Amino acid sequence: MKKILLLIIFLFVSASIIAKNIELTFWFSSGFNAKECIEEMTNEYNSLQSSVKVKSVFQGLYEEMETKMRTAAVIRQLPDIAQEKFEYMDLYIEEGLIEPIDDLIREYDKGDIYPQMWEAVLRNGKIYGIPFAVNTLIFFYNADLLKRAGIHQEQLPDTWGEIVEMGKKITTDQDGDGNIDRYALVFWQSGFNMLAPFLWAYGGELFSEDGERVILTSEAMVKTITMLKDLAYTHEIMPKNWTDFEGAQAFLTGKLAMGPFISGGLAYFEENLPWTLKITLMPLINGKRYSVLTGLALINFSKSRKKRRAANDFISWLVNKENTIKLFERVGYLPVRKSALSSLELRSFIKKNPNFAVPLSALVHARALPHHREYYKINQMLQDMLERIILEGTDPLSEVEITENEINSMLE
Repeated sequence: MKKILLLIIFLFVSASIIAKNIELTFWFSSGFNAKECIEEMTNEYNSLQSSVKVKSVFQGLYEEMETKMRTAAVIRQLPDIAQEKFEYMDLYIEEGLIEPIDDLIREYDKGDIYPQMWEAVLRNGKIYGIPFAVNTLIFFYNADLLKRAGIHQEQLPDTWGEIVEMGKKITTDQDGDGNIDRYALVFWQSGFNMLAPFLWAYGGELFSEDGERVILTSEAMVKTITMLKDLAYTHEIMPKNWTDFEGAQAFLTGKLAMGPFISGGLAYFEENLPWTLKITLMPLINGKRYSVLTGLALINFSKSRKKRRAANDFISWLVNKENTIKLFERVGYLPVRKSALSSLELRSFIKKNPNFAVPLSALVHARALPHHREYYKINQMLQDMLERIILEGTDPLSEVEITENEINSMLE
């Protein structure tokens, strides 16, 4: 009955605003098990009406898609609709490739979608995208591994200092060959995303107040980078030579005990890990608790009036109450709508799956990443810097000075 009612409402609204025989191309990227879910949602939209045909095109992981998006932007052959990371939107806005969509958003949607998520797609007081696949940064634990180390759930640390001390107990040579093969954590490979809670807790920011320069030589950033290197070289609870892929494999196979992850991997981990997963909020750092609000906006790149209205209708479909619940339950993306979170279905789901309550609780501690037209390149340069510091053991002070100069020279 519920689906029939939804179909009737959808067909009535769509038929009244959309011309017929419109074809739209939708580019999307995803990790874990989001691809199948998004394709199902697109297919369902196509089956509910005949006026618009949406072709969804999977473009790989986020970095792969961003490379393709930038190439398409240069030759002005962008798709009608695309997912875009919040922090990457500025390039397309400043190049005039995205128009504000304030006039296309219903008042109900403005009130039902969380303010923090609207802020992530707001530039100069105007809305340029619809929040869709939203994450918070949370802390994952291998509960079975901790239990074998004599650490129980009620003993989980709440501060970063406690995590370091617990990490020393967990990091061990399991086979007696003289080499450590089980580590506490590893989390530096994503660049600023993972550094942000520490930098913010120490009172720092990535950009200057005018947003024109990066500030990597601040006391807060130096403290953050030094802390990171100390995990590997002083406390020795983080490997010095694991790549991003090796770290992920170690966590999946139980050779890594804990670490910060985005909530968008939660459902995949719950379904596929061979051990018990425990989730908590990010620990207190310098007496403060921060999470990171990251995610993807749905961007309407269409230029003609008919296509823009049709694309907006499809976007509205993707972020309706039912679909935002589906993305939360099957992937771990936060429900973007208040009405979804207050639904009986979601409350029942969370009661049965308590780990899913944590990313929602993290929202009050979350800040969106800073944004800049060159954020993609900036973050790549930060990743390269961290790779040199951790994998090669270079000096943090020298590295932040060199990288700050390189980035700011690029921005001039």
